[in-house]
Amino acid sequence: MKKLYLTLLCATALSLGASFGQAKEDNTMPPPPQMEQGDHFKDMEKHHEKMQQKLADELKLTDEQRTKAKEMRKASREKMKPLLDEMKKTREKMDNLRQENMKAFEEILTPEQKETFAKIKEERKAKFEKMKKGHRRHHRPMPPLPME
Repeated sequence: MKKLYLTLLCATALSLGASFGQAKEDNTMPPPPQMEQGDHFKDMEKHHEKMQQKLADELKLTDEQRTKAKEMRKASREKMKPLLDEMKKTREKMDNLRQENMKAFEEILTPEQKETFAKIKEERKAKFEKMKKGHRRHHRPMPPLPME
């Protein structure tokens, strides 16, 4: 009977340890890249404008309707701007917290464990880079850009 309890206790401890280890994996991934207002941004603007024009043509909107739709998009963008700024600040806070947590975790490791952990992080980083190259969209999609 004691062996059974001991076996169950060990199995439970291993399961918890494994799930804790898997939960830590998420911290080794770099945050998604932030979009800069470069050529890519301008290309997206042109694409959105083209899609809006196409929709307006398909719906056979009048000039007055097109003007109103443009004004609505502009007003909507103004309303969303503070929310997008808040999201950016929240994402930065989360990234900082992840970094602090990772430092605290590494402080409890022995030198040998730190060396092993560094290798694990490098392997996962390489795996992530390989995955990123194979997939066009590897991170959460950006919110649609409001256009004028």
